[in-house]
Amino acid sequence: MKILCPIDFSSASINACGWAARLLEQLGGGELVLLHCINVVSRSALFIKVDDVFREQAENDIKTLIPKIKRIAPSVSIEAKIANQDPKIFILGYLKEHSFDLVVTGTKGLSALKEMTVGSTTAFLMDHSRVPLIAIPDEFKFKHLRSIVVGLDDEASHTEALIPVLKLARLSGAEITFVNTTTDLEDTEVGAIELPMEDISNQVLSIRLQESIPKTLTNYCLEQGADLLVMVHRKRPWLERLFKTSLTKEELFDIQTPLFILPAGS
Repeated sequence: MKILCPIDFSSASINACGWAARLLEQLGGGELVLLHCINVVSRSALFIKVDDVFREQAENDIKTLIPKIKRIAPSVSIEAKIANQDPKIFILGYLKEHSFDLVVTGTKGLSALKEMTVGSTTAFLMDHSRVPLIAIPDEFKFKHLRSIVVGLDDEASHTEALIPVLKLARLSGAEITFVNTTTDLEDTEVGAIELPMEDISNQVLSIRLQESIPKTLTNYCLEQGADLLVMVHRKRPWLERLFKTSLTKEELFDIQTPLFILPAGS
């Protein structure tokens, strides 16, 4: 498995890199690519280019970080890249040019404002990347993948978008719980999951919808001790509020379980 991990050297992004490395170690090894983008405009009036200063600092930070990652994940191959580019645009192009199974990033960056650095890049990639993305909450500590919760909508039970989740479950030996949120448990009937899962431990259930779908699912994950929450991102009403309004964007950054966002074809 090959993972891209955008990093701005904030505690959240370093934590996400550690999570990705430990995941690959659990899965028996793999490749981890650390990508740092320097988005600084140089000023000709300065004797020293500002972006050169930032690049030198980034190179030193990476030299310090890689040995730390190798200590916790010795079987993982680590590569680092620094680019003087806008992170949102560059990462999308980099993903198209190279083959990655996952993007792993933090939900917050260097700035306290969620609209900046890693935070905004994460939200942008969720909307535009065709590569599955896992967003790691700030300070979340890695646990071996044992329990995966998948939020269902009317179409997710048979979509090919869930194939990466099945692959991850097979590699890790994790159980998958498919969860449908509903306002009326008595009148809700969850259909069969039309996916090849004969070799994966799984169950399907319905839970009562609370304030919102994100809050309902993340509360369920906390109660059950789930290690990963999966959602399929469509341009459809089921997840529209999560990605399109300020209220639910706040909910996104408040989710306390690693969030696995799967791009859908529609």
